[in-house]
Amino acid sequence: MNAPDEPKPLRRTMSLVTETLARAAMTGTAFPPSAKCPDFPLANFFFVEKAPSDADLRATMKKIVAFDRLRSKVVQTKKGGKYAWSEVADVEDHLMKHVTREEVDGEGELRKLMDALLVKPLDTDRPLWDVTVITLKPGAKWAPGPGSPSRAPPVVCVRVSHAVGDGLALVNVLENICTGADGGGVKTLDFKRRKRVSAGKKSSMLNPITCISAFFAMMLYICQCVWAVLVSFGTPFGPHDSRTAFCARPTKVKYSGRRSLIVCPSFGLDEIKQVKTTMGCTVNDVVCACLAGAITLYNHHRRNDVKEKREPLIRAAVPYSFPDRPKGVLTNAWTFVSLKFTTGRMEIVKRLKKTQHTCDLMKKTPGAWATKSLNIISAKLLGAKFQSNTIYDFMSRHSMVFTNVPGPIAPVRIFGSEMKELVFGVGNLVNQVSVVSYAGSVGLSLVVDEEEVKEAHLIGDFFQLELNNLKDAAAEIEAKAAEEKAKAAEERAKEAKTAANKS
Repeated sequence: MNAPDEPKPLRRTMSLVTETLARAAMTGTAFPPSAKCPDFPLANFFFVEKAPSDADLRATMKKIVAFDRLRSKVVQTKKGGKYAWSEVADVEDHLMKHVTREEVDGEGELRKLMDALLVKPLDTDRPLWDVTVITLKPGAKWAPGPGSPSRAPPVVCVRVSHAVGDGLALVNVLENICTGADGGGVKTLDFKRRKRVSAGKKSSMLNPITCISAFFAMMLYICQCVWAVLVSFGTPFGPHDSRTAFCARPTKVKYSGRRSLIVCPSFGLDEIKQVKTTMGCTVNDVVCACLAGAITLYNHHRRNDVKEKREPLIRAAVPYSFPDRPKGVLTNAWTFVSLKFTTGRMEIVKRLKKTQHTCDLMKKTPGAWATKSLNIISAKLLGAKFQSNTIYDFMSRHSMVFTNVPGPIAPVRIFGSEMKELVFGVGNLVNQVSVVSYAGSVGLSLVVDEEEVKEAHLIGDFFQLELNNLKDAAAEIEAKAAEEKAKAAEERAKEAKTAANKS
């Protein structure tokens, strides 16, 4: 039998990433004290058709605590100061303690409350999540402004510690606590890494030219892998991103104490899929290219008097999710990788092709595994203090953290009501840019210091402009392909007619 002051064992122990995030939740930061940066919860804002009753809340929260980490709190063990999950036996008896109800009188109060929820610490004396139900005061009028959610409350904000799981794991939670709006199951994308397709069948005979080409291709890949490993190990000690209108902070980054959630108008997922099909890339490639173009246009808009001598260095720290994830299990199977954005003035198709090349290299080279190894070495051999400094050095060199998570592909019901819109927000040491899809729409949100990143909502407008340019380019390619196909069919018909006349 366990001693009363020891944590009750769970089926799984904490991984290195989970323990790092749990330490951040318990101590208040993942960074060195000099950064003055708090631990930010993951905030999910569900705009619903009607405000949930207490019964609706209890019914959904019972599904939430069916997951082991969501019915457990984090405790520090006696041996070595490690952290572990400790299951709360009577968690269902205290579900309503996780709930707060708030009323707002309009768009301004809603945004202030949403911003406050981004930075408010979670209660570490219980499981690391809470629920805030936000409604409009009677008689209040709704008039959204730039950077505001398009829909009025009611909205249910569910905040959860990153120690509980990563974005893809929490989508599994969403899948289990929701039902389809049509009464069926929740439809989600099956996350799989794209496999490289063979160029053709292997020849049974050894072709010297093919062998030479394969040899040089292999040598190039080896060089790319070595370079990716060197970049991964060298990023925390390498150059900082260029100072731009989007990222104008000094190299010694400190949390300013201000974070605002900027919600951009949503985009059609079908529009992005149309582009990716025509261009032969992925949805993520399209999103990254449009975001790079949007930030380029934003920087020129905000600093139109500045002439750049060379393309600015703008990178995003991107959570890389490792494959072969256990289905339905909360986990943190990811690490950060550095993604260089293709910035500067250029034609949008060229930007997309460059972005696709960069993203493909990130996926097929072992940079992510090298970063994971660096984290293990720094934590296991040099301790938590050195690890926090390494995390800070890595993060502070980037202009932003960028996340892209696929949500349900069809409307769902949550807390007893249909979800109309999903907005995700999380603060960070640097700017945070998040993309979440839901029911055919793609939502773009930013968490920034509005005193430093002014008119941040314009990034959403510029994103739409870049997407429109890609759609136009894709339409031209499709029209040209259709014209060539028709011309080829016409030529074949003429050849067939000529052959028939000769016979």
